[in-house]
Amino acid sequence: MATPATTFEFVISDPVSNPKPGKSLQIRSRCMQGKNKREGSRRMQRDKRRVAKEKEKKVAPQRTQEPIASGVSPPGSLISDLALVRFAGPGIDSEAKGLLFKAFAYNVANQALPPLDRCVDFDCLESASFEWLFSDTAFLHSVLCASYAINDFMAPQWDGNPGRKTVFHLRETLSLLQVKMHNEYVYQDESVLQVVINLALLAAVFGDWGPAAAHFKGLRKIVQLRGGLEFLRARPKLHFKLDRIDLAWSLSSGKKPFFLHPTVSWDSIISAPYSPLPPGLYRPSPDWDLRLVNVFRDFQYLLLRINRNALKHARYNAACFQGVLTSLQSRLMHLGDLLDNPVEKLVRLTMLTFLTTTFKVPGRKIPYGWVVEQLGDAYTKVAGGPFKQDRSLRLWVLVTAAFTVTGAQEDWVREAWGKTDSGLDWAVVKNHLMRVMWIEIIHDRPGEMAFQQLEELRLL
Repeated sequence: MATPATTFEFVISDPVSNPKPGKSLQIRSRCMQGKNKREGSRRMQRDKRRVAKEKEKKVAPQRTQEPIASGVSPPGSLISDLALVRFAGPGIDSEAKGLLFKAFAYNVANQALPPLDRCVDFDCLESASFEWLFSDTAFLHSVLCASYAINDFMAPQWDGNPGRKTVFHLRETLSLLQVKMHNEYVYQDESVLQVVINLALLAAVFGDWGPAAAHFKGLRKIVQLRGGLEFLRARPKLHFKLDRIDLAWSLSSGKKPFFLHPTVSWDSIISAPYSPLPPGLYRPSPDWDLRLVNVFRDFQYLLLRINRNALKHARYNAACFQGVLTSLQSRLMHLGDLLDNPVEKLVRLTMLTFLTTTFKVPGRKIPYGWVVEQLGDAYTKVAGGPFKQDRSLRLWVLVTAAFTVTGAQEDWVREAWGKTDSGLDWAVVKNHLMRVMWIEIIHDRPGEMAFQQLEELRLL
């Protein structure tokens, strides 16, 4: 399908350019500002008073904009220019345009989306995605669908169903995508890949797993046609997105992930990040399966390195990080049918829920129904045994479950928390969590909130 031409409404200042019809009056209006005014007239005096008042309102001198080495305009100037732009699709009203501005500004300015952008060197601004807003109608509608969906999530009166405008843009996206599918080389279209990712994520956050599975199958086919694992290794941010959404699908539905990588080796892949290691670092029981021990230790070493880098304001290389994350996630998934010990099963499930904190959707938590039930069953089986005496591991399991997938209100979480030591403060609990595994710049705030909620519920 031919995409609509990109139309910019900038007023061109090049003296050899011919302005479009109707632009001459706009140009003349701009050029004549400040002209044909008589000094001392009432209008001149009024204008001077207005300018003086505006200057008084400025509490700080304006900073001179420094040129950006990359040649990319600052977000503020880009967003200002957007007001003069027509997007790829017709009928983009002021409300929709405002949502697009907000989505772009949030992507540029908020380094916490995804949360790991603060500690992993992902490229935050994807210029190609921005350009598709003006050249690809399907992509434009998919972004608007996601933007209106976020508005739905955040509405106080939201009833759990997508709103009228969300549904409209979803239908437009699907219709336009169907047209694109008639092209035998559609798998090479980068915008199609991003549209399907958007659709898969939307289906996941609404808990609509039938359509989500269809989108995942489409994504898997596209990735296979473009080179499979080699293609993903060359695109760490894309690989990250697919793995995170795939994890959400698996933990919500209990089904096998679509992008499950083969486990070549069960050996540890990360060396100690520094020496000596923290003296209280948690050590797994010698009775644990060695394959789980190696995953657990790799996870610990990765997070220790991230925490150390954060203190130095350094970020992890994206390709290296994604390689480690892929290994951790795939090994944990493959271990699902290989562990018999109830404590090991509980630890494995908790590490998988821990991975969900590497990805978030504004205003909405993905419903993780399957893993919530599995965690409750696993915890019930170990609650009365030696696990009860393992204070750090028990607190880590409960707090992690509460702020990732279950919430503090889940019955088995409330009951289990009520049996922990009373009178603990957050500093003590955090020390236990840090012993096991924790990313301070990501987990401190939601972890403390979950702890406070659990303590409040203990008193009821």
